[in-house]
Amino acid sequence: MVQTAIVKPLGTVLLRGGLISPAQVEVALVDQRNYPNMRIGDVLELRGWLDRTTLDFFSDQWPKLVAKGADHPIGVYLQQAGLITQKQLDTLLDEQLQTGLRVGSLAVLRGWIKQETLDLLLQGIAPKHQSESAFQSLRQAVDAAEEDNSQADMDLLAPGSSPHPPYPSANDIPEEDIPWVD
Repeated sequence: MVQTAIVKPLGTVLLRGGLISPAQVEVALVDQRNYPNMRIGDVLELRGWLDRTTLDFFSDQWPKLVAKGADHPIGVYLQQAGLITQKQLDTLLDEQLQTGLRVGSLAVLRGWIKQETLDLLLQGIAPKHQSESAFQSLRQAVDAAEEDNSQADMDLLAPGSSPHPPYPSANDIPEEDIPWVD
């Protein structure tokens, strides 16, 4: 059986993802009635509520992604949607190696995206990952980071080395180095 995706109006998708408020939707719809040649995305951009990159992602790419599913890590889509920058994605990937938290969860914790936005992305393009923990094993994080590294980056590393030093386990830290509160 062929499964078809139901395409929702752009305003509905943006609202559900926490990217605009109900009041902003109402204002945009009034503006659209006053200027019938304008699309809702144009109104949202003119009012400064969303960037063109984000609007283009959710109007053009989003329906295709929902239909076929994700074939890249969530961080790629956050960047393509203009919700985070390349520098922010690099920071998230480094943090992921250190903490074992997933990139989407880290972006929410840093306040770079809303939880509703992450939920929308996961529900739409990676529903099987939606109920997974915000944590992943550190080995998964290292494997994911190694996949993302370009060949040029890998040439800079000595064979068998890691781009980040391993974190010591609690057993590796001498007891006198652990600060105690009396």
